[in-house]
Amino acid sequence: MRLRALLFIFFVATSPAYAMQAISEATLDQTMLKAQTALDAGEYASAFALYQTAAEWGHKGAQYVLGELYLQGKGVPQNPVMAYAWLDVAAEAPDRDFRKAKDRAANSLTPEQMTEATAMAKDLSDKYGLEAAGVKCRKEARIGSNIKVVNCYHSKNNSGELLVPDVPAASISASAM
Repeated sequence: MRLRALLFIFFVATSPAYAMQAISEATLDQTMLKAQTALDAGEYASAFALYQTAAEWGHKGAQYVLGELYLQGKGVPQNPVMAYAWLDVAAEAPDRDFRKAKDRAANSLTPEQMTEATAMAKDLSDKYGLEAAGVKCRKEARIGSNIKVVNCYHSKNNSGELLVPDVPAASISASAM
């Protein structure tokens, strides 16, 4: 399978488990950098654990990578149902690659698996989705460019500023997976 996505959706969010604990930009950036480094080194179990932490903070890019890792069985036993569930949560962001990955995963499921995956996706969304994390995403043009990127903002941030810069920490290529 072709895995290609730029991880330029960065934001700070909290899951219900961390409801009263703010996550700093540095913590999320460090987690994502460590995860990408582990993925590049082929240390899939370590990468999976780090991406899972970021995904539970509401990071859409991390949720996408978790889905791909489940789909390919890297760092975790292959599980197309769980893959679809995480990809569905990631696809809440208006990112075409995330939606394509979700559709690709859906095509590999039986009707029974799809029923299970949909229920699992709802549970994950209730815990780690946009609404649960208090995040809003929108497509915007980069300054001085016609390239559109997806930026996510914490809804409690009145200024509307990005909580984490929209510069890619890394990109994931097919060779890394």
